[in-house]
Amino acid sequence: MPSVGVVLGAGGLVGAAYHAGVLSALAEAGFDARDAGVIVGTSAGSGIAATLRAGFPPLDLARRNLGGRLSPTAAAIVARSGGPPTLDLRPRRRTQPVRPASPGLVLRSAGNPVKALTGLLPTGTISTDEIGNRIEALYEGAPWPAEPTWICAVDLDRGHRVVFGRDEIDAPIGVAVRASSSIPGFFEPVAHRGRRYVDGGVHSPTNADLFVGCDNDLVVIVSPMSATTAGQAAARPSARPLHARRLAGEVAKLRAAGTEVLTFQPTPADVAAMGRNSMDVERRTATTQQALESTRDRLADPDVAERLAILRAVSA
Repeated sequence: MPSVGVVLGAGGLVGAAYHAGVLSALAEAGFDARDAGVIVGTSAGSGIAATLRAGFPPLDLARRNLGGRLSPTAAAIVARSGGPPTLDLRPRRRTQPVRPASPGLVLRSAGNPVKALTGLLPTGTISTDEIGNRIEALYEGAPWPAEPTWICAVDLDRGHRVVFGRDEIDAPIGVAVRASSSIPGFFEPVAHRGRRYVDGGVHSPTNADLFVGCDNDLVVIVSPMSATTAGQAAARPSARPLHARRLAGEVAKLRAAGTEVLTFQPTPADVAAMGRNSMDVERRTATTQQALESTRDRLADPDVAERLAILRAVSA
């Protein structure tokens, strides 16, 4: 049987809605992302990864956002967890003077402007506790998914990428998703065993390079924060071209190692539906619907047929 890895990138609440559309369209086409050998999740993608590994069917990701009727499996999981977290995104009053979160991180950024900015920004004030609570409820006391799941975060003080579920770090899945989702300057860093962690997107919005040398036949990458070439033009000015270049470098490494890659990035229509505020909950329905449609179109392209056949073989 072929070996497939899945990468679910960063992108906030809107990015999670994009994931819902893409993964549901893939499920319609015959690939259930729960069948991936390893799922790598970053920020928004970490929550989706944990949800899938808890048994939530990909088809129901779109149904949930579009108000459709959930399958019995999905309904039981929602009853257990209460569904997606409802976050109070209003900034909290600071009790201490505003200071850079990690001045030393600027020196350790190694030319990564996102890491440098993270060090200079003040720490966020919004708690991620609700995110962790909902994820932990999915697992009913189990510390980690049974199937390989890698959750990416960044050590705020040391500056390096941390991969929960792969590295030797003892943390439950709820803590890992909280850490991976801690957008710098917005959410509070997540403290665990004497370290402070922030969003894995600070290192890379996708972290697809983790699969280099993993001997997969195919890696599927869902990248809400980048865009196709046309999508980048439609989004100007934005950081999408920067993220697309980062993704292109990771894809090049995978292909150089002999791994087939299938990427999903927002098209101009997706970009329009997603808007410019990644935390705009009002964009969830439109983004899911548009991502569903654009992914169906992409999967109908004859150029994708061989890779789609690999995916279908995994879920057959």
